[in-house]
Formats: sequence, structure tokens, C-alpha cells
Amino acid sequence: MLRPDVRLDSLAQVTPDLLRGLGARFVLLDLDDTLIASDREVMATGVAEIVGELLTAGLGVAILSNGAHERVMRTGKVLGVPGIALAGKPFAWAFRRALRLLPGAEPTNTAMVGDQLFTDVLGAKRAGLVTVLVRPLTKGKLPHTRFARRLERMFLEER
Repeated sequence: MLRPDVRLDSLAQVTPDLLRGLGARFVLLDLDDTLIASDREVMATGVAEIVGELLTAGLGVAILSNGAHERVMRTGKVLGVPGIALAGKPFAWAFRRALRLLPGAEPTNTAMVGDQLFTDVLGAKRAGLVTVLVRPLTKGKLPHTRFARRLERMFLEER
């Protein structure tokens, strides 16, 4: 449950070919420290182009975040994708709720791309999705995130 299907250094490595190779026609993207550094208001360089490439390739894309409503909706509007804020990850129902944003999305044809093992990967695995873990953009803004990252490193080093 804590082993991502794929580990990548950055979101830039998430390509339509990679996702299709994993059997995904849809992708849920985490927001904080995946698309936008948690201590910034502006998307990381190249994010809009990456998401645009996924959309152009015919993949369904949505944002699934535990972050603030305004931040998620603003980013979704810029990228042209729907989003869910204050989602409740890692609970499986949060992922099932996000699937309803994308007509035709099922756990078996959807990937979750995020930076956190205990929210993005664990929750997506519990919901039956393919998981892609990317390196976080920052060490984390909140104390509990920084603590979780230390635990994550221990789990990932054992694998």
C-alpha cells in the first residue's frame, strides 16, 4: 500500500506515453508541492505545458487536493481542469469522488500523481488507482508535512 507504482524526479516526467503504459486514460493531480510549491502562489515552471500536453493527448485530468478551495479552483481555472479541494486524502472516498469529475474514469483506468506517500499513494492504492510519486517541490510548509516527509524517506529507502 505504500509502494508507488512509479517514482519520478519531477512532474515533467509524467507524459501521456507513461500514463498510457500504466493503463491510465485519466489522471488526478495533487496540487501542493506537485503542481505548485506549497510556499508559493504561482505554478512551477512548465506545469501548464505538461497539463496541456496531457489534455491534448486525450487524457482526462482533474486536481485532487487537500488544499484550500480558492487555491485549487484558481489553479484548475488556469489549467482548464476541474478540481476538488479539502478532499480528505488518504480516504478512498476522496478518490472515488474525484473520479466522478471525469466521465468514464474508473479506478482501473486512472492514475494519481502526487508528492506524498501517506496521502496520495496510500489513498490512491486503497481506492484501486495506479500511483505515480513525484519528488516534492519543497520540504513542506506545514510542520506535519515536514514530519511526514521524514517518515516517507524511511519507508522509501526500505523499498
